Amino acid sequence: MVVRSVSQEKPKPPLSGIVYGEVAYWMTLIGVIVSVVGMGMYFTSETNYVNSKCLLSSLWAGKDAHTIWEECAENVPHGHWYLEKLNTGDGVAMLGIALSCLAAVIGVWLSFLTMLKEKERVLFIAMSFIVAAILTASALGIISLKH
Repeated sequence: MVVRSVSQEKPKPPLSGIVYGEVAYWMTLIGVIVSVVGMGMYFTSETNYVNSKCLLSSLWAGKDAHTIWEECAENVPHGHWYLEKLNTGDGVAMLGIALSCLAAVIGVWLSFLTMLKEKERVLFIAMSFIVAAILTASALGIISLKH
């Protein structure tokens, strides 16, 4: 049995972890708020990229994603299609989702820079750089799964 004395302090989390956590938390929260606003716009407006009535009926009918895109939006979008559709509810909702996903990319890069500044172990710095590079390449569409 380990007995702690009152004066013994808890270990402090690494600064890079705090930086990542704060960035990921706040950016994700902002992204969620933007998405909720976008969904509110989507269900209360008739001018959307994807026809909301068609989307809901197709989802309830159990149709696959490709079919739904073709029937409800007339084409299957690729890349950052929502940037041209920010005047629609679904464009704003997708922007919020993209912001939430971008939180990981920015958080890892800032964590990497913090590790460099704090002179962390070389392995940790190298691994954070690799993860940051992979996330950035994915966000830019360099690494992607074709759907």
